[in-house]
Amino acid sequence: MLTRISSMTAAVLSGVAASLLIIAPAFAAQDKPVFVYAEPQEGVRTEHISYADLNLAQRRDERRLRLRVAGAVKRVCLFENGQSGLQYRGYYSCAGEARKGADPQIAQAVARAREIALTGRSSIAAATISIRVAGR
Repeated sequence: MLTRISSMTAAVLSGVAASLLIIAPAFAAQDKPVFVYAEPQEGVRTEHISYADLNLAQRRDERRLRLRVAGAVKRVCLFENGQSGLQYRGYYSCAGEARKGADPQIAQAVARAREIALTGRSSIAAATISIRVAGR
């Protein structure tokens, strides 16, 4: 009887060990970053703004990020010195939409940085700021 229980226990333990060997790589794979690649959409201009070198818990670096975003908005909205009339209005319409899309991303990045400064970690995922506009 004791041998039968020992062999049953051994069978159960070997089954558990085998399942752990199968499951463990799946969990390990989740620790790696995920990259998504896509073809650029025709007529859509996109700019990604990195802030990895900034400490957004400091107001000074938050201002630097906002300056980077302002430069990206100018590039995606095709700002040109000397614009006038309808061109000028078209630029400001584009820039307003681009900033409206960037503002929540900036707020999230700043909230993440402040949470890390206070607690040492954050529940908010790290990301770059992306500005996208359709061609005009």
